[in-house]
Amino acid sequence: MQSLQDRIRENVIAAIQAGELRPGAQIDEKALAEQFDSSRTPVREALLMLAAQGLVSIAPRAGMFVHKPSAAELVAMFETLAEMEGVVARLATRRISTEGRKALSTAHEAAGIPARACNAAAYAEANRAFHDVLYQAAANPFLTEQIVQLRRRLAIYWQRKDLINEARLASSYREHSQVVDAILSGQADAAAEAMRIHISAGGRALADLVLLAEAPSA
Repeated sequence: MQSLQDRIRENVIAAIQAGELRPGAQIDEKALAEQFDSSRTPVREALLMLAAQGLVSIAPRAGMFVHKPSAAELVAMFETLAEMEGVVARLATRRISTEGRKALSTAHEAAGIPARACNAAAYAEANRAFHDVLYQAAANPFLTEQIVQLRRRLAIYWQRKDLINEARLASSYREHSQVVDAILSGQADAAAEAMRIHISAGGRALADLVLLAEAPSA
């Protein structure tokens, strides 16, 4: 059974990922306490946990805010994610089972449907399922945990409707194809490189969109 702090924490994470709480937005601790019929203490403890994960920033005498990364921080996060996902691809190539190979092919084919239909929301779900298959195949729970934490910090940008670039879907799917081909043919280094290129390309495209969307109007 989840503790009150965990329920509050998951509620805030969901609001951030849904775009209800945008980067830089102040978090209303009083409203959260009323929502969960609790004192401010569990709310503060939950937010401190999120601050430790990099999702929340603490401003002395001002309150708690959804963390808003700088352009340099955003690029650094994508660079880190690209390297970690590359390791996943390499490990998956070496460790994937017969069932895993079938699951990977199935997940890749399923992602092709929303990619061809330019359905960004559905592709995001299919993309998540595709990467989940690779995490399972890599069989490294610690690495997966680190990636999940980092993806949580980036999810607010990936899931913002005003930042979805549908033109990116076709190229993303082609990049997935290169990863899948390398894994299924047993080329671990090629799979890692293809995955690094894939994540880096998506990161650059998204970072450009974020900076454009948040730039002050002339």
